[in-house]
Amino acid sequence: MSKQDILMENGTFNTNYAKVSEPRFVNDEFYDSRDLVQVKYEMLKAARESKESIQEISARFGFSRAGFYKIKNSFEKEGFTAFVSNKTGPRNTWKLTKEHQRFIDSYLLGNPDADSKEIVSILKKERGLEISKRTVERYRSRKNGQGRKSQ
Repeated sequence: MSKQDILMENGTFNTNYAKVSEPRFVNDEFYDSRDLVQVKYEMLKAARESKESIQEISARFGFSRAGFYKIKNSFEKEGFTAFVSNKTGPRNTWKLTKEHQRFIDSYLLGNPDADSKEIVSILKKERGLEISKRTVERYRSRKNGQGRKSQ
């Protein structure tokens, strides 16, 4: 597995790496603009050591001035853990309750070849639940420990 794969997997891949123009990230292979944790840390460090404006520093590291202050405030509260992106949004399914999940699991036992569209239809018919096909696909994907499952 490559470093980029690992960064992507753990949520620390800098999708804006091409915007980083800080010379040390361009000229020194130790610095990796794809590593979001390293970029954020070096930006905060540069701000402490430089007399340049935050606008200039943040731009060199691929961030806005507002983004810099958000990162700085988070770092002051949480330390290095603030550099690791937390996924936003719901932490678990809210429409697809445990009861609905058990229903899907039970249905799949008797109908192992059922696709997500069929499951959505049966949930609506038998449970009155209206959810998207994608919600069922995400649930099945998580349950099977696999990536995206499109059916």
